[in-house]
This record gives sequence, structure tokens and C-alpha cells, in this order.
Amino acid sequence: MPRWWCGREGESWYGGDAAIVAPLARHVAGTVATGVSDADFTSDSALFRGEWQFGTYQMAALGLLQTCRQHPELCTELRPGVEAAIAGLLSPAVRAFDARSWGEDALDSLDGPHGHAAYLGYLNLVLSLDRATFADSRHTALNDRISAALARRFRDAPHQIIETYPDEAYPVDNASGIASLLLHQRLTGTDHSAAIAGALEGFRSRWRDPRTGLLLQAIDHRSGQAYDRGRASGTALGAYFLAMAEGELARPLYESIRSELTGSILGFGYVDEYAAGERGGGDIDSGPLIFGMSPSGTGFTIATARAFGDRALYVSLARTAYLTGAPVSRKDQRFFITGGPLGNAILLAMFTAQPVRP
Repeated sequence: MPRWWCGREGESWYGGDAAIVAPLARHVAGTVATGVSDADFTSDSALFRGEWQFGTYQMAALGLLQTCRQHPELCTELRPGVEAAIAGLLSPAVRAFDARSWGEDALDSLDGPHGHAAYLGYLNLVLSLDRATFADSRHTALNDRISAALARRFRDAPHQIIETYPDEAYPVDNASGIASLLLHQRLTGTDHSAAIAGALEGFRSRWRDPRTGLLLQAIDHRSGQAYDRGRASGTALGAYFLAMAEGELARPLYESIRSELTGSILGFGYVDEYAAGERGGGDIDSGPLIFGMSPSGTGFTIATARAFGDRALYVSLARTAYLTGAPVSRKDQRFFITGGPLGNAILLAMFTAQPVRP
């Protein structure tokens, strides 16, 4: 009975049923229209609160844009939510977490050398997808400026990996920037191929664990050497980003997750954070591990399961999301009680991830 109850809507989500998708999209659009502050999150770390505030707007924008692409009939209703999310991403209050770490604002220093990989990459992916979705996007000039800055930084960076924060470089954050440039290149004809060739090779080989194929979690940007293993949280999110732009770049990452990390208990799917034979604790990336099972890895893999047409895995992971998220309906909206602003935005983005282009 629990398996049936929690999985009854998974097939509808996989099929993109507007009757299922629209209520959560309305809730997320309403959340970003009202506004999200760092006080909505409980971490003692101002950095993490700022990241979660930023992540809420970014995932909300991606989820709403994906919904508009799949259901054009909902665009008029949802586009104000997209614009509210982008406005949130661009606001000084949301940019502050990155600015404090670098001692400079990411948008005011586009001509400079510093990476700002997470802020600029995640923002630019939204702007590129907005441009792909709406012919009259208001953000094309900024998309062009950020794309030029990111391409130059990828070209000039040691080992072609750019920093998220000073002396911190993460392939998953670089994945968002690379995906944004691949989309920008497709939309505008601007040739970024030479600038990003080294980073693309990193995702194909150097930044993947040689035993498992998982995306390495952290790289020393000076030496190019890894200082954390391949893990589910980074691999699944990176694969989701890359699948938006180049499916064949993301597919090996998805297949590594599928073969190395997935499992099921009575039909409830899960993804372990670490491969078999490896041990490690949970952290801000994975969330608290439950017998090795990764909340982040499990949630992010929903997106790649849909991107690569894996209905069985998608539905099994959706069951787990329903079991742990406790969805409820209020009027014409649906949301997950335990999700909060960030969790609901993430689930909308994951559930509505688009199939890869043939």
C-alpha cells in the first residue's frame, strides 16, 4: 500500500501531465514572487544561508522555464514567476554571499580574472535557458556579457577549471557554466569551442573517478588534482546541468550513477552518496546520509532519469520524494511540507527536467 500510494503520481510526473505539474509550479512561482530571504533557512553559516537563498531562485527559474517549454499554455501564467526568480538572482541581497567571499561583486567585476563559478555559472544557465524559451527575453545583453566573461575565464584558468570561491574549485559548479556556454553558442552562433575545450575534456576524463566514472567532487585549481572523491551529489547535479546542453556529455555521468549508486527498498528508489567499498560522512552537499543514502543525490538523479528516458528509476525515486516530502494540496497549488522554499524549487526542477535532444 505505501508503495502504491507514494508512486501513484510518479507516472504522471514522468509523462508531464499538466494537471500534476501546474500546481507545484504555481506554488514555486508564488514563493519567488513573494520573495525568499536568508532568514528562511536555519543554518548557522551565513554563507550556506546565502547559497540556499540563491539556489531557491535558481532552481525555481529552471523549473518554471522547463514547465513553460513543456506546457506553452502555462507560459502566460508562469512567466511572471520566471521574471521574479531572475530578479531575485540579480538582487544585491542575493549576490552578497558570493561578493563577501570574493571581496567584489560578480557582476561588477566581469572584466576581472576571478572565477565566481557558482554565481555566474548558475545565473548564466538560467539566462541561456530563458533566451531559449522566450524569443523576447529581456536578459540577452547580460547573457552575452556573462558568457564572454566565463569563456575567457575557462580559457585562461589553470587546468581550465574556474574557482567557486578563492582557492575552491568544484566540477559541479563548472558544469553549470559550461552548459550555459553550450546553450549560448547554440542560440547565438558565438563560437566558445576553443575556450571550453579543456573543460569539456575534464568532464569526459580528467574530472571523473577512474574506478567508478563519478564526477570528482573537488579539484585543486592550481595542480588540477582531486582532493575529494567521486560522489552522487556533485555527479547527479552536474549531469542535470550538462544534459540541458549536450546529452552525450552528461550520459556517462548518469550511467555511472545508475551502475554504481542506485538501489531500491520495496520499490522506493535511492542513490548512495559513495560507491561500494567507500566510506564518508554527509555534508552540506549531500545532506545527512541515511545508511549511506544521499538526499541530494537521490533528488538530483530524478532529473537525469527523466532526461535519459529511464521511467522505472524515475518513478522509484519519485516514490521516495513523496514518502519523505509529504505533499499536500491547497486550492490550486501543491507543495511538499518538508521541502521548504528550496526543496520545492528543487523538486519542480527535477521532476520537469527535459529529455535530452536527439
